[in-house]
Amino acid sequence: MTIEEQKYLEECRKKLGADQIEVIQMAFQYGLGIKDVRRVAIPKLNAEQMRQTVFAMLEDVDGELVDLCCQGTFDQYQIPEIVSGSVSGLTKEEIMSYATPDLPASRMKKMRTQLIEAKKNAGNSAEGAAFKEYTENLIKMMETSLQQFKENNEKFEVLSTLVKEHVLDEKNQEIKDLYENLKDKDGLIKKLQEEAAARETQIKKLEEELTAVRTRSNAEVVEGKTEKVTAPTVPPSYWRPQPPQTKKTILEKLFPQKTSDILDKIAAEGLSSEQLEEVRSAFDSGLADDEVKRIIKKELTADKMRKMREIMLLVRERRHTDA
Repeated sequence: MTIEEQKYLEECRKKLGADQIEVIQMAFQYGLGIKDVRRVAIPKLNAEQMRQTVFAMLEDVDGELVDLCCQGTFDQYQIPEIVSGSVSGLTKEEIMSYATPDLPASRMKKMRTQLIEAKKNAGNSAEGAAFKEYTENLIKMMETSLQQFKENNEKFEVLSTLVKEHVLDEKNQEIKDLYENLKDKDGLIKKLQEEAAARETQIKKLEEELTAVRTRSNAEVVEGKTEKVTAPTVPPSYWRPQPPQTKKTILEKLFPQKTSDILDKIAAEGLSSEQLEEVRSAFDSGLADDEVKRIIKKELTADKMRKMREIMLLVRERRHTDA
């Protein structure tokens, strides 16, 4: 290669790939000049398109046909059909009759072969007229094929548009609905979390109030016990043993000023000393008789009776506060 060709090759390396550069080197080796090589040194042409176009130049194909090949609309299989038509002696017009990018290479080859065969069989004027008629019919057939191809292509585009409008729009709507549902779900989760936090706060507050009430109740019980502790009574010298007291008499002393139905219920339950202490604490805390009746049950342990008493006191205080 000359110095100018080497410089031009270096320029091509900046915009072309390795396969395309290989075709440029081949063109220089086959004797093409820089002017001809510039026509094929186009980035949009792949290496095989460039190679077939170089072969067209080497076969002295008409310049307009070469420019047509350089547009990139013909693939590496269609360009050889153009070259073969030129080599076979077909005119530019005859080659243009089948050289259409929309036709596949196999269809172009069939039309080229028919043109060459018809041209060989045309030996006189009558046969020339027949050849001309055949050529015209062939061109009409090609135009009809192209028209059908365009119509089919238009139908395909319309169908593609309909599919896009319906299918894609439905999918987009589904995605949008899913996104909205997700937003609603996030909002619901947040709301439930807030409600759970509020409930936890309320429960904690109730526990604190219950603890305070329990503390006050215990303090009152201790204070009541202290007040009731008196100095032991020394029996007088004339003291005589008293007759044994009945259970009801003991309950009347333990729960003074209480009606007989309350005392009968306490006696009927057969409560232990711990349970009786809880009943007494309930009366001392100010609970009504009907409220105390709810805890006078033998099946309730003293601890459960105490908790029920504390809860009833808490409820009473809350009602009083709300009022």
